[in-house]
Amino acid sequence: MTLNWQQQILIKRLVLFRDKEIVGVCEVDGPSYYGIHNIFRRLLENIQDIIVIGICLLLFALMIKALVGMFYEFLEPFNFQYIASELIYILVLVEIYRLLIIYLREHRIAVDIMIEVGIVSILREVILHGILGIDPFILVAIAILLISLMLLLRFGALRKEEVESENRGNIFNELKRSRAKRG
Repeated sequence: MTLNWQQQILIKRLVLFRDKEIVGVCEVDGPSYYGIHNIFRRLLENIQDIIVIGICLLLFALMIKALVGMFYEFLEPFNFQYIASELIYILVLVEIYRLLIIYLREHRIAVDIMIEVGIVSILREVILHGILGIDPFILVAIAILLISLMLLLRFGALRKEEVESENRGNIFNELKRSRAKRG
């Protein structure tokens, strides 16, 4: 019996398992049950990517708002705590943006970057409130938390080397390359 190309595409192999051991292999005609799962998975991943892109745009807006606020603060008498906390806030937003870019590229959450953001955020709050304005017991708790996060970051084997796949040029070369890939 000769099968046409459409029928050959529809034939799938079904592996039968019992207690994690392969019992047998059989062929089934018709569309794969797992094809529906792949379609929904791809659809949900695309929706999630759109949400992450929206969050990236929101982060850009927050960074611009913080920069404008810092510019107006420079026109008034110098307030070191506010300026320092806003600079650290912008750095936290940049790290979160980097985390989202890694997620869009690799579809994984970089835990090491999340820990770095946590450390910087804690230090920002300490600078914002002033070391003398914080209760000593809370300072001890903050110190223990910072030490544990730093130890986790250092010895937790969470880092994954980020290597650029290719040497990127300026933005115009990137746009030309992305259009060439589509066309």
